[in-house]
Parts: sequence; C-alpha cells; structure tokens
Amino acid sequence: MTTPPALDTAATTTHGAKLSRSLGVGGNVLITLSGISPASSVFILGGAALAVYGTGVFWGFALAGVISLLIAYCYAELGSRHPIAGGDYSLVSRVLGPASGAAVFLISLVTLPLIVAIFALGVADYLGVAIAGLDPLWTAIVVIVLATVTACFNIRANAWVTGAFLVVEMAALALLAVLGLVHVERPITDLLDPQALDTATGGLAPLGIAGLVLAITQGIFSYNGYGGAIYFAEETRNARRSIARAVIWSAVITVLAELVPLTAILLGADSLEELFGAALPVETFLSARSGDAITIVVLVAVALAIVNAIIAIALQSGRLLFAAARDRALPAAVATPLATISPATRMPVAATVVMGALALAACFIPFDVLLNATGSTLAFSYGFIALAALVVRRQSDAAARAGEDLTGTFRMPLYPLAPVVSLIAIASIFVIGILDPAQWVSLGIAIGIVVAGFAYYGLYLRRNPGTAHLLAAEDDEWEPAK
Repeated sequence: MTTPPALDTAATTTHGAKLSRSLGVGGNVLITLSGISPASSVFILGGAALAVYGTGVFWGFALAGVISLLIAYCYAELGSRHPIAGGDYSLVSRVLGPASGAAVFLISLVTLPLIVAIFALGVADYLGVAIAGLDPLWTAIVVIVLATVTACFNIRANAWVTGAFLVVEMAALALLAVLGLVHVERPITDLLDPQALDTATGGLAPLGIAGLVLAITQGIFSYNGYGGAIYFAEETRNARRSIARAVIWSAVITVLAELVPLTAILLGADSLEELFGAALPVETFLSARSGDAITIVVLVAVALAIVNAIIAIALQSGRLLFAAARDRALPAAVATPLATISPATRMPVAATVVMGALALAACFIPFDVLLNATGSTLAFSYGFIALAALVVRRQSDAAARAGEDLTGTFRMPLYPLAPVVSLIAIASIFVIGILDPAQWVSLGIAIGIVVAGFAYYGLYLRRNPGTAHLLAAEDDEWEPAK
C-alpha cells in the first residue's frame, strides 16, 4: 500500500472525531471575512477614528494595513506548517510550547465570548432604525441563541449563510465608496497632512505623532480577524497549501474593503469639520449623500453584518474549545464531551453550545467592563504569533534537514521582516498603553489573563503530564480531500 501524500495532512484527530474536510479556499475566506465584518468595522471603529483622528485615519489605516499584511504572513506560515483547528492556541502551543499555548488559550477563551456579547448588544442600535423599541439585552440574547444554533449546522451550510450576509455588507461598503468618489470635494494630497478637529476652535489642527500612532492602533484592531481562517484548517481541503492563501486573501480583502470607503468619505465629504464633529461620522456622510431611506437600508445591512460576524465567531469559538479539549488541555471530565463531533453534521456541537452559553452570560456584564476586558488582549495574541513565526521557520528547516516532506507549505517572503516589524509595532502599542492612564485597566486585565494562563499550565497541566497531549503535525491522521 502506497503512503498517501503529505500535502493533505492536517490534524484531524487521534481521538476518533473527524471534522468535515469540505471547504475550499473560497468557503474559508467567506466565513473568515464574516467574522471580521468589514462593514461594522467601518461604521463603528472607522467612524470613531474619524471623529478623533480626522484625516489621520488615511495614514493610520494605510499603515495599519501594511502591518496587518505582515502579521497575516506570520499566520500563513504558521498555519501552513500546523494546519490544525483551534486558531492562535493551536499554533502557539505547537511552536512555543504548552505554557504559551495555555496563555493564548485563556486569552481566546475569555475574549471570544466577550466580543460576541459586545457585537450582539450593538445589534439593536442599528436594527432599531427599522424596528423601533428593541431592547438591547433581549435582542442580544435572541441573536446569540440563533447564531449558536446556526453554528451547529454543517460547515458548508454555514459558508453559504455567512456568504449571503457578506454580499449584503460588501454592497453597503461599495455604496459608501461610490458616494464619496462620484462627488470628490478635495484632492487626495489633502489627506497626506494628518489633521484632526480642534474642539476649542472648531477648525482643523495638525495631528501629532502620538495621535497618528493611535490611529494605526485603531486600524490594526479594525482589520483584526484574518487569522480566523486557521480555525477552519481541518475543514479546508489541501490545507497545507490552502490555509495560507485563505489567510492572506482575507487580510488583503479586509484592508481594501475598509480603507477604500473610509478614504472615499474623506475625499467626498462636503465639510471635514462637520464630518469629524458629527456624533456618527459615517452615518452622517451617508445620510447627506443618499437620503434617509437609503441610510435606513444600509444601517439594517450593518445590523445583518453584525449578526453574520456573531455566527462566524461562534464557529471559531467552538473550534477553540474543541481543539483544547481534544489536546487534553482540560480536565478529562470536561474534555471528553467537548472533544466530541456530531455524527450528523460533523461539527463540534457541544463545544459550540458551551461557548454560546458563555457569550449569553457575558451580555449581563456592564458594557464598559466588556470593552476593557477585550481592549489590549489583541496585542498579546499578535505578540505570541509574531514570536512563533520567528521560531517556526527554524523548526521547519530542521524538519526538512531531517527528511520530512514539507511540499506545499508556505514560506513568507523577506523573512524575518514580517515578524520583526510586527513585534516592533506591538511593542509600540504596549508603550502607548503604559503611557496612557486611560489604557491601564484594559492593559492590566490583559496581563492578568496571560499570567493566569501561565499559572494554569504551571499549577495544573505541568503537574498532570498524562492529561495534556498536544497533537503534533507528524502524528496526525491523513484524510483524503473530499
């Protein structure tokens, strides 16, 4: 019997549960982009950035796009080398070791349900333009329940559902871009000198370097999510080759889908002073250019985009908990049911439902606490990914010298430029957080989560070596593409 090719090796499991390898690159990208939700990022994060950083958003989001693409290269090489469900946790634990993996697992375990709760609590604000009197809490609860149920369907069905929603939100972004570019009020050279609204005078004033760096930080946060493609590695055909393409395509599309409409708004707004001074800059621009009726339709589309993001994040959350349970990084009594796969849908239903329940519970946490708890964790996650990207190349070279077949794996160009620049950018974010007292609570919570993760490893996993068993890529079962 001939040995099957290594190209499709992708960590199905050694515990008998198999996810359905039925996604192509396109299906993976559809779900990943849905989790990013470019439309809600433009309206919520982009709008907030316009109000604070003015035309600095152009440079800030452009430079953030470059940094995001560099981080995407890190994800791509890591995911190609270890195409295993579980996202950041699976990558970091296999490259940097189980201690770092435990820290990243706890970051994701805490933040993913909180992000779902934040998104869900915001649905009523946008859906309320069409349906008056919606209660934010009950709307969030209904949305999370429906999203969790949907996330338990088979992965191809979820790709179709999220893809349909994604078309709607991309159309909304295309409309914003067209409205700005058909009535250009100023040349693009006006955006090269970053200026923000001076609340004291009501006019524009130069944006300092600190403000520009903060705009970059906002852009990085707005683009976040392209690494989510890794969560679906075990459900993607030809994973070693395909997963890198899914990550990079998701990052490129996200940057363009957000940067182009924001730039169009800056070029097409009648008055930059009025735009930056508006409570909701993007909605204000849309209403002025298209009228109230179209604005309502677009805001409903944004609400659907948020719901779509919740479905996609619910899919990612389930795979995080499933992967950790399958790795035996949890106590056996908990891990056994969470590591099961539904025979009907070939989905980690139990893990998905548990993460949905955590998101429901998070809806009852005060909103400012939710924001503080998620604010600085992204920088820690990216830091671990960049460090892992520096290490994985040496591991891959050593494996190749030892005779391992790495055909089809992705190797980022200009190594080690991407991880080094990413680490410098992340270090800058930490410095800004330390210097800004307003960020101390968020930064403190993030540090506390990371410390708790290392403590969990030291106090439990390390003391129970028979419990923890990380699946190594070379131990994975081979499953032919379907």
